[in-house]
Amino acid sequence: MEDDPQKLFTEACPHGLSARLCQDVDALDSCLPPQAAKPAGKVSEVLEEPQAAPA
Repeated sequence: MEDDPQKLFTEACPHGLSARLCQDVDALDSCLPPQAAKPAGKVSEVLEEPQAAPA
């Protein structure tokens, strides 16, 4: 995987979403390279936070 931050983030998003849906965020570190696991974890964290309903 290249070090392009945008490509890393694009690759990490589906992994973070999948981990959140499966409630298995800890698995990210074992299935992704470190440079992708960290942003995937952040995506997962954001998805965990309740979002305000649009007004």
